[in-house]
Amino acid sequence: MASNNMISLKIKMTKQDLYKTMRFGQDISVGEILREIREKTQEGGKDHGLFQPEVPGRTKARWLKEKHSLRFYDIQSGAEVEYKKKHRPLKVKLTDGTTKTILIDDSNLVAQITEIICSKVGINNPEEFSLRTTTQTNNEWLHANQTLHEQGVGNDDEIMLEKKFFYTDANIDRNDPVQLHLVYVQSRNAIVSGTYPTQKEEARDLAALQLQIEVGSHNPAKHKPGAIDMKDYLSKQWLKLKAFDKDIYREHKKLVGMSEVNAKYRYVQLVRSLKTYGITFY
Repeated sequence: MASNNMISLKIKMTKQDLYKTMRFGQDISVGEILREIREKTQEGGKDHGLFQPEVPGRTKARWLKEKHSLRFYDIQSGAEVEYKKKHRPLKVKLTDGTTKTILIDDSNLVAQITEIICSKVGINNPEEFSLRTTTQTNNEWLHANQTLHEQGVGNDDEIMLEKKFFYTDANIDRNDPVQLHLVYVQSRNAIVSGTYPTQKEEARDLAALQLQIEVGSHNPAKHKPGAIDMKDYLSKQWLKLKAFDKDIYREHKKLVGMSEVNAKYRYVQLVRSLKTYGITFY
């Protein structure tokens, strides 16, 4: 191979935290380069890949796919890459505020990572969920057909799993408590924030169901006007309504004995009946 087709790479061996300089032909595949690194260093295995850190003004951080060549990525001689494991733990925040740590392949597309997360937390329809990161401008959805790093998401960024599409909500029932709970929390947040506008009676009934879910059956000694901060149950539109909490407690009394699961199911069903339900704001 002609020497002008050879380039030098500064390779960070992450396990030893040291650099090795090696020369490769620009037209050989990344897969061949990985094999050569393994043979020459006796380090790593098939779970290792080549990762190129961000080059300011040129490229975002990215995993190099094994089928492509250095020339494909326009990698110049002297470039720095990292030889490291593709799998890493990812902290994922769910809509109920809990955080799960999931082992992912960092080189996978967001769609693949979403599917893995859903399987780990017990969600059976991953195609309706997607990821956000709270560090992105306006809390944007991540693109399903790109990797995390291609979208500027770093290892320490907070990731959120949320429902994005609403194809099968009519099939959600009490036999799928994980899905029911996550849809309830996301629906509740949309109601309280005002994302899903409601009529007065709808706001009253939803607040009563939320009380049943979160504080249990009505207790006259505890549940009376002024005892609970209604800003956690009503949107700003209805907080202004004088003595509205009396109407809510009146409805709450009618729910005595209803289980948490049944109350969540009724809550979701009522939210689903709203004209604005299922609208995703980008």
